[in-house]
Amino acid sequence: MNDSVDLSKVIVKTNAEMERLGWTLERGREHLIQTYGKRGLTLLSEDELLDFLRYLEYLPTPESKLDNPIKNSITSGKTTNKTTKTSKIKSKEKPETVDLSEIIAKTDIEMERLGWTPQQGREHLIQTYGKRGRTLLTEEELLGFLQYLESLPTETEILETDPFAGF
Repeated sequence: MNDSVDLSKVIVKTNAEMERLGWTLERGREHLIQTYGKRGLTLLSEDELLDFLRYLEYLPTPESKLDNPIKNSITSGKTTNKTTKTSKIKSKEKPETVDLSEIIAKTDIEMERLGWTPQQGREHLIQTYGKRGRTLLTEEELLGFLQYLESLPTETEILETDPFAGF
């Protein structure tokens, strides 16, 4: 019994992480539905709840003007080397320009095209990447999953190319 986790504390931490990230309850709910097929934190198993908390803790805090010393020093004129300022900003902003939600939306479309259920998608992710949800994948893994889905023909396409496939 010493190994049990106080789930109420985990839920409090999870809510705090969602607040840190600026997530609305709706965004959290959408993530839970996509990843676990459940609409709320209290419906998650202990493992799923801890997995979700680890995922949120892994995400970087969104930047604001107050949080970015590089931007602050530029606007206040304290930095003198313009080339360094620009390269630091570009390298810092570059990873933020990738919107993984667009890739996830495309995987939704592909899974629908193929007639895959969320469970089938989850099973593929577990077998291929060892991860239970698309939001847990790296950008490279997520793009690989999308390319895999796009490469698969629908049942109709199989039947159109091979008239004996249905027999």
